Amino acid sequence: MEKVSSQWEILGFPVSFPVLIISLLAVILIPILLSRVFVSKPKAGPSTVFLLTGPRDAGKTSFLLHLEEKTLVATQTSTAPATIKFSPAALEATKSEDGQDDISGKPFHLKDTPGHPKLRSIALTNITDTTASCIGILFIIDSAVLSAQPRLTDTVEYLYEVLLAIQKRYSVLSETTTSTELIPLLIACNKNDLFTALPSSKISLLLQSELGRMKETKRKGLMNAGAGDDDDEDLDRVLGDENSDLITWENLKEFGADISVQSGSIKNGSVDGWKSWMSNCLEA
Repeated sequence: MEKVSSQWEILGFPVSFPVLIISLLAVILIPILLSRVFVSKPKAGPSTVFLLTGPRDAGKTSFLLHLEEKTLVATQTSTAPATIKFSPAALEATKSEDGQDDISGKPFHLKDTPGHPKLRSIALTNITDTTASCIGILFIIDSAVLSAQPRLTDTVEYLYEVLLAIQKRYSVLSETTTSTELIPLLIACNKNDLFTALPSSKISLLLQSELGRMKETKRKGLMNAGAGDDDDEDLDRVLGDENSDLITWENLKEFGADISVQSGSIKNGSVDGWKSWMSNCLEA
């Protein structure tokens, strides 16, 4: 009986079947392995980011530097975002019994964004970007100037846009995940050491009332412009329930925002309530 040869010839050279298989696998796998080794992956952003927002001159950068330096630092109006990484000790309000800082917990990043109207899109884009970390938003306001209508209007307009961005982020995430967590937002009422500062309880009611008025104005503007029920882009400009002008912190939870209001003073170092709120966000 004639014996079947286990070798093939390629270009006149004898090649066994096992060698042929190994060679083919090498041709396929080596490029894949090399691409994994040498092609760098894009760096992921930090996973624990608090976003600092609010009108200009309210104290955002001062709060950032207060956490870093543990004292009041002179600042200038920000024109670009700045992110600083902090250890858990930055949120400690008091010393432990042995006189040492309690540094349990996890580090976090605080991103300061400009409050100038022309630069507010930086913060809004960061909120609506569902791939960017945002475990909490601090909306810092000047509680001593809200009696002046122009400053109140400016504050409410920016807050409306921030809440609208949260609503959009929450809506997108709700479509892709089965369980979507609310985004904590702290309205930090700075400068409560000044004589003209309003108490946080009054500020809370004032902002809810003004947001409702602004929503009514914007809805009427959309109706006058001929916005139809099928115009999703225009409906996205409506904060909260599109069938009501009433705005309350409680009903905004349905649209992704978990809102708290607290007074404080960066100048006097009275920001323990704000830091406690941040600690709770990190522990959630």
